[in-house]
Amino acid sequence: MDISDRVAVLAPTLSFMSHSDSNEIRVRIRQLRRERGLTLLAFEKLSGGRIRAVVLGAYERGDRSMSLKKVIEIADIFGVELAHLLAPSSGRGDSPVLADRHIYDLRALQALEPGPEKEILSKYIRRIAHRRGDWAGEIISLRRDDIDALSRVIDSEEVNFHKWVGASGILLTKR
Repeated sequence: MDISDRVAVLAPTLSFMSHSDSNEIRVRIRQLRRERGLTLLAFEKLSGGRIRAVVLGAYERGDRSMSLKKVIEIADIFGVELAHLLAPSSGRGDSPVLADRHIYDLRALQALEPGPEKEILSKYIRRIAHRRGDWAGEIISLRRDDIDALSRVIDSEEVNFHKWVGASGILLTKR
């Protein structure tokens, strides 16, 4: 799937992004670049010149807005999942369990072994996707209320919902 196709698939799912979400994305991009020991110029070279150093610097400072297409392209250049840049933080630390939203990888959900947790989560997500009119997505974000409801339905003595989604590989988290 090329970048244009990915933008078309993800755009409805990402419509919840606020100005503060955009700022978090900028911070994550700068953090990734620095963690990898890249200067702005080194990133430009890594991108094959597709994203110039001055442009990336402007993105990181918030002087220039980024399209979803550019965010996808930057994630690809870094070799990270898009969710690494998009996963919202809760303001209460970096724990994905406490986040106000969860982002789930629907391909990973489909690949799970059959079980009651998978069945409940799959049905719930299908209903949300139907309500949103979002059938083609590879990821879906769930709001805090949805997460709480699922936790109440799935939590038992044997299974803790938050631990299960984290361990199952369907919860996309920051690295």
